[in-house]
Amino acid sequence: MIDREHMQPRRAVVPALGVAVLVAVGATAWYVLRADDSPVRGDLIAYSCKEPGNTWYAICVMKSDGSEKQRMTSRLTTTNPAWSPDGRRIAFTRNEDVGESTTFTDDDVFVMDADGDDPRQLTAEQDGRSSGQPTWSPDGGEIAFVRGQSVASVVPSRFGGLFVMRADGSDVRRLTPDPRGSADTSPAWSPDGREIAFTRGENLSSFTRVNMDIYVVDPEGGAPRRLTRTAHIFETTPAWSPDGSRIAFTRSTTQTEFDGKAAIYVMNRDGTGERLVLAHHFTSDPYSLTWSPDGQTIAFETSPALECTAIHQVDVASGRVRPVTSCTRKRDSALSPSWQPLRR
Repeated sequence: MIDREHMQPRRAVVPALGVAVLVAVGATAWYVLRADDSPVRGDLIAYSCKEPGNTWYAICVMKSDGSEKQRMTSRLTTTNPAWSPDGRRIAFTRNEDVGESTTFTDDDVFVMDADGDDPRQLTAEQDGRSSGQPTWSPDGGEIAFVRGQSVASVVPSRFGGLFVMRADGSDVRRLTPDPRGSADTSPAWSPDGREIAFTRGENLSSFTRVNMDIYVVDPEGGAPRRLTRTAHIFETTPAWSPDGSRIAFTRSTTQTEFDGKAAIYVMNRDGTGERLVLAHHFTSDPYSLTWSPDGQTIAFETSPALECTAIHQVDVASGRVRPVTSCTRKRDSALSPSWQPLRR
């Protein structure tokens, strides 16, 4: 992986609670997208890569075959990259504090150019509140995200309510109400703009009664509609196919981290026609699903070894799996893939 801090980069500095976000930009990087009329080939994957020498993650970009990895952010933990519909910007979550179970993190949503330039904070900092998991509307004008209470930095799950804002961070509005005993996560905006899919967790404090299902909601608000209905089973991380006809998701149980019995499914957008794509057999759930622009492949986060995560791809038709990144040590971990859209 290329460390662009040693390539005489230009630097953009964004202050946030006294912490400087340093983004190194290589002037000759192959993914620089400057001309408004230049094509976006959809052959890149943004993801969370391990920051060298630190416990936290940065945003990296690689070719969809796993080659030409380059790091986009540095010196501040950043996760959940999400490409804009035109493939020229990346929204992401900035984690403020990391590394200790007693440290609570007040996350925020940022956006930067696809070449790593011009990082900007979109969500206002609120003490004790965390914002993250951005997803773009198909016209690029709005971003949905999750806002909830801060949690310990070592806790991977972030639940709360769904919110929508303009792409510049203005006009924030709540999308889902705060139903008693449940919380939402993992929003995904449909390609036609008509619905936002998300995961709703219920009884999250109960090991025996906890449940997670896939819902959809109108971007203007209203009552969410439930798509999956399996009691005490986790259906999570919805991801829309590029044509908007299908939703991929993961299915697991409270024991999956130990028994490796997770799976990737695809269903019609109305919740019918479930089909198994991959019966998973690694050490934890497959997370962070993202479709290739041609709708033939799904990239996902998996755990081939304890405390070690990698990105693999599965062919939707055959179920054949191909590793994209490898991981034998924790410092090699990769998370949260996001496939760049195709724009001609």
